[in-house]
Amino acid sequence: MEEIIKVENLQKSFSGIKILKDINFSVHQGKVLSVIGPSGSGKSTLLRCISQLETVDGGSITVCGKEMVKNGVYAPKPLLHEISLKSGMVFQNFNLFPHYSVLKNVIDPQICVLKKSREEAVENAMKLLSRMGLENKADNYPCELSGGQKQRVSIARALALKPEVLLFDEPTSALDPELTGEILAVIKDLAAEKMTMAVVTHEMAFARDISDYLVFMDGGLIVEEGKPEQVINNPQNERTKAFLSRFHCS
Repeated sequence: MEEIIKVENLQKSFSGIKILKDINFSVHQGKVLSVIGPSGSGKSTLLRCISQLETVDGGSITVCGKEMVKNGVYAPKPLLHEISLKSGMVFQNFNLFPHYSVLKNVIDPQICVLKKSREEAVENAMKLLSRMGLENKADNYPCELSGGQKQRVSIARALALKPEVLLFDEPTSALDPELTGEILAVIKDLAAEKMTMAVVTHEMAFARDISDYLVFMDGGLIVEEGKPEQVINNPQNERTKAFLSRFHCS
């Protein structure tokens, strides 16, 4: 099975403080990787490195068989742009343009990045908004939406660029508890359709149920990894046990 993402010996520091220390993992086509761990463990930084929002200090990242960075040296800009289109990022704080309507938030990336005609972009956007249950919100602005609706718009926007893999950075952390379920349901539907995904989450039961593989990070390291049922229900590392003891994962 094809490796969609492969990370080897990844290192990243901010102001001399090592945030990622020799990270290694891969995500295979059609599979879901969940990344769990305490705040400050490097989870979000890891996704930002894969999506080229941060530059790495060392190590290698391969996306869809193309080397984005090898031993700390980045590929030429044209190839980096090509690779950037292979992944879509869904942020915890939505990152929608507040002065754009819902529809414009979803069509503009298609026109600007994929060079689609406006007619084609609108047709695709409306299909995606309908899929998210938001076809009647196309003319609304982000300030008129609930947090769950905003996150569904951001997922539609990411899907509009037809990525090979979706990266979710704590997609429910900014939501009220009653809105969390609707976003988790969308991600479950994508998993059922065999969308390749890497999900940073604090929802332990969700991570266990949706993931094919799970890694627990702490202090910039992968402390434990394996099948989600194994890691969450029967952790072997004492640090993993201490972290999971704070969650009810039934």
